[in-house]
Amino acid sequence: MKEPGTVAAPAAFEAAIERELGELRHQDLVGPASALSERYRFGEAEDGRSFTPGQLQAYLATRAPATFAATRRVLSELRALRPGWAPRTVLDVGAGPGTATWAAAAVFPSLEHAELVERESDMAALGARLAKVGAPLLLVDAEWTIADACQLTARKVDLVVGAYVLGELRDGHEQPALARWWGATRGELILVEPGTPAGFERLRAARRALISWGAHVTAPCPHDNPCPMEGSDWCHFAVRLERSSLHRALKGAKLGYEDEKYSYLAVSASPPCGPVARLVRSPRPHKGHVRLWLCEAGGLTERVISRRDGEIYKRARQARWGERLD
Repeated sequence: MKEPGTVAAPAAFEAAIERELGELRHQDLVGPASALSERYRFGEAEDGRSFTPGQLQAYLATRAPATFAATRRVLSELRALRPGWAPRTVLDVGAGPGTATWAAAAVFPSLEHAELVERESDMAALGARLAKVGAPLLLVDAEWTIADACQLTARKVDLVVGAYVLGELRDGHEQPALARWWGATRGELILVEPGTPAGFERLRAARRALISWGAHVTAPCPHDNPCPMEGSDWCHFAVRLERSSLHRALKGAKLGYEDEKYSYLAVSASPPCGPVARLVRSPRPHKGHVRLWLCEAGGLTERVISRRDGEIYKRARQARWGERLD
């Protein structure tokens, strides 16, 4: 499998995290990082407990960079599919420390105002400190609201982002939350979840609901037809990000990078000029041919592209998991 592309956080984001963490040693965060990992391990709904100061710091060191990388990759795909679209306002639901807003600002320099909704006041305060360090490279005009993501009342905005938040909602709250987020969407609604069977299943249920409400899929699906993924298969992608020394120490890792696997969904009220197909697995090169696994309007298909196909064969050999085929 070819390596996923590397996405490095903007220098301002890295600097803001480093400044917040200061001179912390990994020994200071081993316990909080372990507790945080258990809390998120299975993508379960939040248990109502607040984050401890140590868990907030561990989140910045271990989870925020991965959330940023995946969300930025998704938003970059959206930008490619909506050329010329220049959103000015963003709503970041379940914002945490505002990581998705940082990603949106990196992809869309047109952004002027952000509303960030986060139920944990300590997490919101952390996000406000990060934004202060990053201004004006982030968004000076950022408004924080302490509220539950499924109970917000928001005005219409160009872009709504829910990054790694569906899995934190309590059972039965997913569709009411989606309805509110969709109601606040003037342009695009973006959902990002862990690239696990459970994360994908949440997005598949969200996809069904949103289409029934009139939404059109912008990405990753090249159609609005029922999702063809069945059984133990699930749609997910990966992005490679660099690890800080603290991150490596907390995870006991030797490699200077990690691959964040994620699933995502982008929808809007207007049909996009979307791709004809999308690669849902890594291409398998063989002698004289390449096997591609594609999601198309007709379902999942396997294509064999041979050297006799000329230019198409060259493109197929260079194709990467997750890419669209126009």
